[in-house]
Parts: sequence; structure tokens; C-alpha cells
Amino acid sequence: MKTLSIALVLLACSTFARESLAGPTVYTRQHDVLAAAIRNGSSNGVMEGEVAEQFTRQFRSAGPLLVTAKVIKSFSRADCKRLEMVFTKKDVDTPQGRTDAILKTQLNYCLDGTPPISVE
Repeated sequence: MKTLSIALVLLACSTFARESLAGPTVYTRQHDVLAAAIRNGSSNGVMEGEVAEQFTRQFRSAGPLLVTAKVIKSFSRADCKRLEMVFTKKDVDTPQGRTDAILKTQLNYCLDGTPPISVE
């Protein structure tokens, strides 16, 4: 029994370590962040590509662009949800010092990429 307990603890530790070493999920399209949130209830990671480049230009910051999305409302159509999406641009210089720029938005979205026409 003691051997089984030790094996389970080691398995749990190795799973945690493997997930920690994997690093954050990298997204290049907003659709992927939103689709992951619809499927899993929430998603988060680092945004790269065109969206990140726009934030870099806008805020003149080379810091990473973090992104999170979470379901805030479900509709009768299972593949459509109301989502809150938060972009956090790190290391933005302001007159008050270095800080994070945060953009929060909500939208209705379906897995096929279209907005729901009538979901309620």
C-alpha cells in the first residue's frame, strides 16, 4: 500500500512539473482564444501575430500581450456563448511610470466564427 501511495505522489508531481514546463499557450488568432473558452469555459495565454503587433505599436511597448477569455453566459445554441476577453499589454511606459495596459471587452461568439444572430 505504501508503494502505491508513493507512486501516486510521484505521478502527480511529474504531471505538475510537465505542465509547468510547457509554458503558456501561444495564440496568433483571436478566434482560437475564443473557441478554447467556449469549449473549456475559459482560456488564457500569450497573443502573438497581428493583434500583438497592433498593441505594440499603439502602446510603444515590447512587453508581451497576455490574453484571457471566459464564458459569462450560455445560450440555447451550445456552440455560442457570451465571452469576456481581456488583453493585458505588459510594460507600458506612462507619465506615471511603467504599468500594464488592460483592455476588457465582451462579445457574443460562436465556434464557427460568426456572431449569433438570435441565440436567446
